[in-house]
Amino acid sequence: MKLRNKILVALSALSLLFSIVMVTERATGFRRALLERTQDRTEYLSSFVIELSAHYLETGNLQRLKEILRSFDHFKNITYLRIVDSKGGVVYRMAEPGVKLTEKKADEDVFHPVDEIFDVSREIISNGVNVGEVQLGISVKGVDEAVANMAWRGILIGLVFTAFITFLAWFLSIKLGKELSWLLTMAENVKSGELPALPSGTLGSDTGSIARTLKDLHSGLKREEGLRLEAETQRNEFFAMTVHDLKQPVTALKAALDLLLSEEEAKTFDKKQLASLTQIARTSLGMLTTMISDVLNTSKLNDPATQVEKDRVPLGDFLRDCAAENSASVAAAGRKWMFSLPEEADSVWMFADRDLVRRVIGNLVLNAIQYTPKGGAIKLGAGFRENGMAAIYVSDEGEGIPENFREEIFKKYSTMGKSSKNLGLGLAFCKLVADRHAARLDVRSEAGKGTEISFVIPVSAENAGGVRPGPLRGENS
Repeated sequence: MKLRNKILVALSALSLLFSIVMVTERATGFRRALLERTQDRTEYLSSFVIELSAHYLETGNLQRLKEILRSFDHFKNITYLRIVDSKGGVVYRMAEPGVKLTEKKADEDVFHPVDEIFDVSREIISNGVNVGEVQLGISVKGVDEAVANMAWRGILIGLVFTAFITFLAWFLSIKLGKELSWLLTMAENVKSGELPALPSGTLGSDTGSIARTLKDLHSGLKREEGLRLEAETQRNEFFAMTVHDLKQPVTALKAALDLLLSEEEAKTFDKKQLASLTQIARTSLGMLTTMISDVLNTSKLNDPATQVEKDRVPLGDFLRDCAAENSASVAAAGRKWMFSLPEEADSVWMFADRDLVRRVIGNLVLNAIQYTPKGGAIKLGAGFRENGMAAIYVSDEGEGIPENFREEIFKKYSTMGKSSKNLGLGLAFCKLVADRHAARLDVRSEAGKGTEISFVIPVSAENAGGVRPGPLRGENS
């Protein structure tokens, strides 16, 4: 049985049960009220007859008493009335056919009569003397008939009420059934591409709230699915790129080593050729080391538990060391090397992890080498900006970076060229280091003229109090 039919049957059964209980309770109360009214009237009538009988029995005017009591014959509910004197003589007797007065005994109360007659027996007392007895019987048959009529009316009303509730439940179940069916369809399709449209009239209802929750869940699942697919795509691209990029230095290194280790070939090489092969091997090893370092360093900095070991690093000395470290690789790549250091650099320091920032400069230089044509210039320098910030920049004379790509270059596995010589992790690593140092990376680029990437980091003056200086001189480009 469908849920809709179960609800319909349950509501109908409940409404019918409610009607039965209400009719039964109402009939019981109505019968009790009628019987109590009958008891009160019986008590009043018996008291009246006793008072009347006592007066006429005492005066001996029995004929007048009989004449008055005959008027009671017209009372519909009086079944019998019998008055006897103190000697047992019948003074007055009135009874419906078939009623045997000799077998009548007084009932305890009106609620438990032996038959359908409420029997009452009272002594007639006059001046403290028992002068006779009154026997009175009041029919309660009419009470049961009235209760039965009321019960039938209640049953009829209950049936109408049950039918109304059943119809209302049926009508609502059709509407609710459509909404539940629609919600079930939504739930079944929550992992699919599209959800059915929200039906009209449900925007402000509980169904609408559930529908919006399902749509939010669907949107969240789609986002998660998109992120999962993106991560899976990046992973596949990373492995493909890793194999592709590692193949070049490994192949060059293998070829150089094969030639160097070949006895026949080695005899034909002069010193210049041997130096060239050695340089090829060294360069290939350097590329392998850089690629492996990019992977390890990026993975390390992605872990929030990794602690960055910061210390006071003099800016001037640091940049001179970076210039000496990178100038050889720039020259070996056939590019011009330029280094510019303002005088103020020797009077400030940065609170940083020296090794991580040094790798940032190295990655920026390697990135500049990759995109600078042979004979082009690569420049390392520094400048100062307001609010105590220093900009360590590396500029090149490459093709430039399109404006819509300047944010993408700092994402993992993102590269500009189709045949890049790195894994696309260098600038992503630089961004992670900048985030760990309250620093930022600024990009200025012009198509066909080159690019300048700045590592902007807070610096402090070399004064006794260690107080950070005010706004410094503008950056030198």
